[in-house]
This record gives sequence, structure tokens and C-alpha cells, in this order.
Amino acid sequence: MLIKNGKIFINGQIVEKDLIIENEKIVDIGNAGSGETIDAKGLLILPGMTDVHVHLRDPGATQKEDFNTGTRAALAGGITTVMDMPNNPVPTTTAERLEEKKKLAEKKANCDVYFHFGATNENFDEVKKANPDSLKIYMARSTGNLTVTDDSVIKKHFENFNPEKRVFIHAEDQEMIDKGDRTERSAVSAIERIKKISGRKLHIVHATTKEEIELCKTIKNCTVETCPQYMFLSKKDEEKLGNFSLVYPPLRNEEKRKDLWGALGKVDCISTDHAPHTKEEKEEGARGMPGLETSLHLMLDAYNRKLLSMDWIIEKMAENPPKIYGLERMGKIEKDYTANLVFIDLKEEWEVKGEELQTKCKWSPFEGRKLKGRVKKTIFRGKLKYEEGEFY
Repeated sequence: MLIKNGKIFINGQIVEKDLIIENEKIVDIGNAGSGETIDAKGLLILPGMTDVHVHLRDPGATQKEDFNTGTRAALAGGITTVMDMPNNPVPTTTAERLEEKKKLAEKKANCDVYFHFGATNENFDEVKKANPDSLKIYMARSTGNLTVTDDSVIKKHFENFNPEKRVFIHAEDQEMIDKGDRTERSAVSAIERIKKISGRKLHIVHATTKEEIELCKTIKNCTVETCPQYMFLSKKDEEKLGNFSLVYPPLRNEEKRKDLWGALGKVDCISTDHAPHTKEEKEEGARGMPGLETSLHLMLDAYNRKLLSMDWIIEKMAENPPKIYGLERMGKIEKDYTANLVFIDLKEEWEVKGEELQTKCKWSPFEGRKLKGRVKKTIFRGKLKYEEGEFY
């Protein structure tokens, strides 16, 4: 495949160069080749994004999402690799359940799907047997029923799990939540507990405030993510969104949202925590939001408004996430890297409409928001898989 006439983001600069792709890899940059040709005139070419935190709901809750619709949503959002969370109705806490998920994804997924393995109070042997790429610990109740609150159990998982791989942690304090406090104090308390028993590779998911991020960065070998909903929404949006604003952890106040932007340089990556529910489920109080199709688009709009740099977007969404999860030769436009690419029209203005999204739930907390910058095509492992609403 020869990609011509596009502007490529490479080594921190936007340059005009051709790309040659063979056997899923980028084999040359800047020299004319032959084969299938894609004309990228007027488009910016970025490396495909990786999302380390998604809930694809398959198996067991496919009325909300499944591996097919969720990965279509990912490709339409410029995301070529996703990591699926374990809190299904029957959670991914045994080697058998992990294999079941992998086989389903092989049949249905349109991009790469990797899997987090759920920790329980007693599944240490299953963790050893499954030898997953990552382990997820929920310190507080979330969607599903996976909660580990005892620090001694968490420490045992830390010691039991492969030290070369990363433990992902939902850091909230369940005891404080039970007393009615699900503010950022709950998250800070949980992170402080983790700091005392750590000593291994960790990743704190969906940090919502500057305080949480700065505390995470005081822990050795600890990375941290935040999500678009905490960057672009706050409690002031709850009146408009109603139950559609409900999410774990909850949205913070507007002051905290603005302060979060001051800590974005310390964040290691952006994830979506894509957690779709049907509209009916949301109206009944379900927690979680879809985000695969809006995440990169929100960042591109912020770039156009000079709120974020392109370097920052690529580092936090393309380069760092594969490193955090332990994947090699992904996230950059370089020779011998995997040919995952997204083509962007930075000038196109469009409006978020839930009914037009690929996600099965067909709604977005950013409904009606006008954004500038849009994904036009996505190449996954050297093949054109998405182009302006069409999939191949």
C-alpha cells in the first residue's frame, strides 16, 4: 500500500511524506512505492490510538455493546487497539472465562482487543493459571460485582502477579463511599493506601482531579490516566444531562475540572472508560458513558482551540498506552512499526449526534456539541478498515 500526498505527524513535526506499507508494517517513509494507493491530500495522518480502558460488554450484556459494535466505534474514533475490562455479568476472573472472551473477540472484533483479568478475594491460582497481560483490582464497587477492599488481599495480588506486567487499579475507598462520600477524598484515600503497599508496576485508572494525579506521581513505577468526561464535563452539566451524567467516579465540580487541566502534563495517558448502557438503563440510574467515538475528536477540537498541542495528544493517546500495557512497535509512524493509522481532516466541523454513532447504545454525553476535526479513514494492520462511515 502506498499512501501519498498526506501530512504525517512524525518525530514531533507535521511533514509531507509518502508512506509504504507491507505485511501490516510501515516499511518506508518518504520514498515512492507501488501497489494499492490511497490519496491523503488535505489530511493529517496520525498513528492509531490505543485505549487501555474500555467495557465492550461481551459476553453477557450485549444489549449495550458487543465486540463488533464496540470495535467499529473504536475505528470510527481513530482507535485501533482497545483493552477490555473484566467486570461482565459473569466476570473475567478465571482462565476459562478469559479464553471464552478471546474466542468471541477473534470472531467479532474489527481491531485488536486485549483483556484485563479481574482480581477477587481468592482467585490467586486462577491468575497464575491464566497468566494474563494485566490484572484489574476494583477497590470499590463499580458496574459488576468485583470488589477487593482488604489491603492484605491487594498486597497478596501484588506479590502473586507477574512483576513485569502492570496491575490496573480502580482507586476509590469503599468504606468512605458506604458513608456517603464518593468525592475525590475517597480516591485520594485509596491511592494513599496503595502507596503504602506498592513496590511494583501499577496503573491508576480514571483519575478525576489534579490532587489524585499528583499523588499517583509520588508512587514509584505508577502510571495514571484521566478521561475526556472529567476534562470536558462537570457537575454543572448534570442539570442538562440528568441520569445520563451518572458515572463512576462521578463528575467533579467546575473548579476541579479546570484544575485538572493544570495536571494534564503529568498524566501518562488518556482512556475513555467507554462504558455504554442503553438509554432505558441510564434513565433507571446506570453508571457509565460511551466514549470511543468522541475521545480523539474532543482532543482535536481542543487542539484547534489551542488548548492542547498535537504532541500531547499523540503522546497520551498513541505512544504511551501501548507502553503501559506492554505492547511493542505500536503508537508511532516509524519504519517497522505496526501500520495502524488514522486520517484526520482538521478543518471539518461536525455535531455529535448519538443516533449516528457506531456504538450500540446510540447516545453520547456530548450530544449536540460542535467539534472541529474529524476522523476520515482508519487503517488497521495495513488494511483500510474504515472510511467515512463505511467498514471493510
